Amino acid sequence: MRAAIYSRKSKFTEKGESIENQINLCIQYAKNIGIYEYDIYEDEGFSGGNTNRPEFQKLMKDLKSKKFTHLICYRLDRISRNVADFAGTIEILNKYNVAFISIREQFDTSSAMGRAMMNVSATFAQLERETIAERIKDNLRELSKTGRWLGGPPPLGYKSIEVKNNDSNGKSRKKHILEINKNEINIPKMVFDLFIKHKSFQKVSRLLESQGIYSRKGTVFSRELVKQTINNPVYCIADKVLLNYFRNLGSEVYEIGNINGSNGIMPYNRRKDNGSFAPIEDWIISIGEHPGVINSSTWIKCQEINKEIKDHASNRQCTSQESLLSGLIVCAECGSGMAPRQNKSSKYHYRYYSCNLRNKAASRCNNDALNAYDAEEYVVNTLKCLTRDDMIKNYKELQKKNSSKLANKNLVVDYSKDIEINKKSISKLVMKMAYLDDDPILLEPFKLEIKKLTEKNDELKRTIEKLNFANEEISNTHETLDEILAILDNFKQFYDFTEDFEEKKRLIKSLVKYAIWNSRTRTLELILIGSDKERPKQGYLPLSDSNRRNGPCRNNCYNGISTYGKCNYRRDKKSRTCWALC
Repeated sequence: MRAAIYSRKSKFTEKGESIENQINLCIQYAKNIGIYEYDIYEDEGFSGGNTNRPEFQKLMKDLKSKKFTHLICYRLDRISRNVADFAGTIEILNKYNVAFISIREQFDTSSAMGRAMMNVSATFAQLERETIAERIKDNLRELSKTGRWLGGPPPLGYKSIEVKNNDSNGKSRKKHILEINKNEINIPKMVFDLFIKHKSFQKVSRLLESQGIYSRKGTVFSRELVKQTINNPVYCIADKVLLNYFRNLGSEVYEIGNINGSNGIMPYNRRKDNGSFAPIEDWIISIGEHPGVINSSTWIKCQEINKEIKDHASNRQCTSQESLLSGLIVCAECGSGMAPRQNKSSKYHYRYYSCNLRNKAASRCNNDALNAYDAEEYVVNTLKCLTRDDMIKNYKELQKKNSSKLANKNLVVDYSKDIEINKKSISKLVMKMAYLDDDPILLEPFKLEIKKLTEKNDELKRTIEKLNFANEEISNTHETLDEILAILDNFKQFYDFTEDFEEKKRLIKSLVKYAIWNSRTRTLELILIGSDKERPKQGYLPLSDSNRRNGPCRNNCYNGISTYGKCNYRRDKKSRTCWALC
């Protein structure tokens, strides 16, 4: 066992409980419970109002490295006087299995009473969070009476402008409201029209891209962005029908008297603290000062279609609980994960794995779905047929590559030294040239030597890049050969006799790092533990020029690029270049 001893004092004084006294008491307590190894962290001159203290931050970093089994302090407030910060610290300690001891309050989370105290502190932290949430909601209720835009990126089709107004006391104040962006407002209108016609977020996304319509950032108008546009009530023209719709769903509705047949809805409290969308019953609805562009019947119709899609195409519901390879399969084309999905539209239950990127924007990836039943059967049978010789062979190949990796690192060090030597030589040559007259004959040899050294450095840098890239392709395994063989034996011994589904998944994941599905070649490649291959980072297929919006045509035909990514003259959809005579 090893302890971290933490002490804090707000001021540099000798009065009261000094840093030294705190530490001595903690050391004595540690010895009483059989801990003789410890590290000491001291913060003096720092308040307990927050955890932004250098030694405390260092302590938490070491703690996450699993350096300690216990954290000991003199009193609870030495860690923090803020209940929420303290509860957050306790959560981290629990995550890394570190017992917390406060010797003054006898707070020891390694005991039952200590854990009970921890639950009490967590209750107070929850009370504090809920009180803050109520206060925020009260403020939003007041703001809803103004119809103002609270900041952040405005919805597509609008722009945020600052205006002056007088408050109830006659004082001049500033606020932001939404104003129609004429270059964009037709896009959300088109999204609503297409969604009513096709009843599919994916279909609308594909149609928008086929017409050269992209998001404000110049990226694909994805399925998720279509959904966010459809669900955003800010586009709606406020009327009694729409306000009653929100009220019936549980939203708080204000400023009904401001209905004028043109202003739009201003929703508040649509997002949670973590950034996800809150349920509609938590929304606060008011009348905004901006003009709406979608009538209430169209918006409500779109919400009904959205509900039908959820009811009839819930192809992700509980799929991970049925899929043995959940979290393991990677798309060969774009590097995205392939998630389990299911189709219940027919009388037969069909499960499959499909690319997450393709699910968001089908045109970005062409990798077809993988039949879940075939894939799972193939993986299980393959693992059952593995032999100890197979695992030993893979491990030896990795060891060879790791030897090569070490050699590459040594070469990189040597080449880096050569580059520095050449730089010093170039510097010396430049200094010598400064003392020479501007005589081309005298200067020429120096210039040739500098050019030669510069070219040599460029070549060395390219070589270093290649070596580093090669090393990145080789990963170290954290398992020894004995551990790998034991995992294989464990799988073969228990898999067929295990009835628990989660345990079966765990046994598979103990042997398989990940699997790569390539629909073009119809192959599922298994990457086993001990392999040098690392799971690829999620990749995206390259988009066309991100500056296509509102910029000059790349062929310099003196016509700009429109909001829809088209040359204002003419446009070739494939190359995104104009056909003008330029």
